Amino acid sequence: MNNRIKTLIFASALSVTALTSCEDFLTVNPDSALPPEEALSQQQDLERALNGMYYNMSNESFYGTYFLVRGEVGGDDIQPIGQTASRTENYYRFIHRVNNSPSGMWAVPYAVINAANTMLAVIDNIPESAERDNAEGEALAIRALCHFDLLLTYGTPYLKDNGASYGVPLLDRVIADDELLSRSSVADGYAMVIKDLEDAIGLLSEDVNYGHINRWAAKALLARVYLYQGDWDNAFKYADEVAQSPAYSLVPNNEYIAMWSGKQNSESIFDIDLNPEYSGGNLELFGYVASPQGYGELIATKSFVKLLNEYPDDVRLGLLEEAANGEKRYVNKCPGYEGTVTINNIRVVRLSDVYLMAAEAALKKATPDQDKADFYLNEIRRRAIPGIADVTATEELVLKERRKELVMEGHRFYDAMRLGLTLDRIPSEEGEGVDHYLNSTDLISPNWDDYRIILAIPQAEIDVNPNLKKQQNPGYN
Repeated sequence: MNNRIKTLIFASALSVTALTSCEDFLTVNPDSALPPEEALSQQQDLERALNGMYYNMSNESFYGTYFLVRGEVGGDDIQPIGQTASRTENYYRFIHRVNNSPSGMWAVPYAVINAANTMLAVIDNIPESAERDNAEGEALAIRALCHFDLLLTYGTPYLKDNGASYGVPLLDRVIADDELLSRSSVADGYAMVIKDLEDAIGLLSEDVNYGHINRWAAKALLARVYLYQGDWDNAFKYADEVAQSPAYSLVPNNEYIAMWSGKQNSESIFDIDLNPEYSGGNLELFGYVASPQGYGELIATKSFVKLLNEYPDDVRLGLLEEAANGEKRYVNKCPGYEGTVTINNIRVVRLSDVYLMAAEAALKKATPDQDKADFYLNEIRRRAIPGIADVTATEELVLKERRKELVMEGHRFYDAMRLGLTLDRIPSEEGEGVDHYLNSTDLISPNWDDYRIILAIPQAEIDVNPNLKKQQNPGYN
């Protein structure tokens, strides 16, 4: 691994350690402080290493805040509350360039990948057991998810050119100090992600262990990868398997609002579980950035509020809270756990998402399955609006339901870009549509033909790796 990535990994480890406050394993036995053979020599060390990976994924540069922010304000349903929203404005206006491309969006996922590879390199030193196999499966799934999210951030959407464009460097092993990696293609990246998840599925237990990836979670993530790749048959296969699992069920209508202030619920397939002791004081996490009880930077566009009001008895309207002007514009999926507004577990994949993936893929697979598409779409609609009449599923209706159901969970921008859609973020003269404050130099209508929809490789990375300098994303040169 090149020195820049190694430096950022070490810095990441230090920053995480600085946030811990008791006998946490990151303080007592950080992986960076001991040789792998000594740091990982028994099963409990694997569990501690995995906990560290999950914790690092909650860093604000990744799932903790900005990976989700980018997925929301890059779309047409959520916007910053005004031009003073300093934490989210650059993502909203698409004004990142090489010199200010956020280094953490690159460094933190690679830090987690490095930790996974370090563990995988020595895992055979641990006596063989079902527990060891499960830990290996978790590490593979984490590595896959981090690579996939890097591809979404820095790689052209797969379906634009079938993955022919540059993706990201792929780390399937611990990299030597002097090894300078080049970017692989998006297609090669997807192939590695899929293989890692398939391998993980063969190792993981089906048992639910909240905050950890199990076999069902790996299958759900694999369904997502196939959905982005346009492999509709496999996307449906895995989404349908997870949806039919007895391990999960949709939260009922009368518990829907309350579930957002809790942790585990019946549709939690994979959440990153934030520990109040370690994260409770971090005011840069997504919950505090978004919540009206925190910085309150993110509000719904008027067009989204209008969309959600399509049915006045939609339970999801209960998530809307008033902004300062009295309009109900906050989508408060981050009310905080036990009164701590910074602690909102990160819903990486939940059953509602899986149902809607299954519905979309059922319509598009080689032999479409209208009955399955209808079933999964109408299950989500009926949970939100009891007594509503069933509809015949179409791709448009499924995508609309994804907007309503998954808002503020980091999906809308990525959904639109994977499908080659153009998002309309133009202000309405009548004041009934979106009310964006974008100017003529900003990216008003994102689509996959605009170079700004993927980030530039950060300047610090290309400075130390001439291979990356030659492979900067087009438009940023």
